[in-house]
Amino acid sequence: MKVRAIKCDKCGDTIYSRALHDFRSCTCGRIFIDGGFDYTRIGWEGEMEEPPRVFELTLNNITKIDLYEDWSSGKNCFGLLKGERNGQS
Repeated sequence: MKVRAIKCDKCGDTIYSRALHDFRSCTCGRIFIDGGFDYTRIGWEGEMEEPPRVFELTLNNITKIDLYEDWSSGKNCFGLLKGERNGQS
């Protein structure tokens, strides 16, 4: 399955929204994504040379139901791929 994602240029996290009202931010709080599969809204804090680029991320062996249940139950196993940038994790 494919999801729309963005990557933070500060902390290196890749984030994606799992459901309609799943507002997701990176670890450092610089970027966010919202909207799940219904729409894509992104934003960021501070100045950036270029806004985050939305790209398709392929998730193997995961369904929309898995993502929705992860969000609605608060388990939070999906939606954030931790990155490492500039000595931060």
